[in-house]
Amino acid sequence: MKRLLSIFVIIALFIGGYFLFKKETVIFYSPHADDEVLSMGGSIINAVEEDKNVIVILLSKGLASSAYHKVNTKLQEEGYNNISPEEFGEARIKEFKKSVETMGVKPENIHIYDLPDAEFTPDMVKEIMIDMEKAHPGATHHVMTYHDPHPDHASTGKALKALQKEGTIKKAGYYHIPIQQFENLSYTGKDEISKEHAEKYQNALDAYGEWAPEKDIFQIGQISVTDYFENAIKYLESRWHH
Repeated sequence: MKRLLSIFVIIALFIGGYFLFKKETVIFYSPHADDEVLSMGGSIINAVEEDKNVIVILLSKGLASSAYHKVNTKLQEEGYNNISPEEFGEARIKEFKKSVETMGVKPENIHIYDLPDAEFTPDMVKEIMIDMEKAHPGATHHVMTYHDPHPDHASTGKALKALQKEGTIKKAGYYHIPIQQFENLSYTGKDEISKEHAEKYQNALDAYGEWAPEKDIFQIGQISVTDYFENAIKYLESRWHH
């Protein structure tokens, strides 16, 4: 009897220790490559520094971006061949992974989806969130605000809001303000990038600024939204509401 009781005590201590030392999981949903660093970068870096289990998800390859034509124009001017939409999408993923890893996220915690750019819906995003919540019960979910003028961005916020209303996700979510709307949309909290981590953040932004066609690297992020990157350095923070 004493031996059985000892076994139960050991099991209880093991389970208790598991939950005591288990890292909090934080999941970020980026509609397109560069949204994560421009509008969520401060929150991602802070979560990494707080030793949380940080997961970053890219929802779309961003094939509808106007940067596709800008990149091909620049390639032609320099004597290179045009790239295909598929190559453009893969190049965007390459930039995304480099940026996210630079912020300190483990490669195995970076997930890529291929929702139809400019056409994905809250229901599509909900399916992914439900799967992530099942895999990581009680995780904290970070999305773009449902007030975002960009429909793809807003879909992430609408999806999380619906799942919270349904009770599928119970923990409070973070709805991020897009960098380009900092002066137009209200927020209730922010994650600042400290001087200590400013260089790391700059390097993460620079992942979208490299031009090396011979390596299939095309500076897509900064060609697409140059002013957003300038604003990111100006503000050095992520803004959000619950």
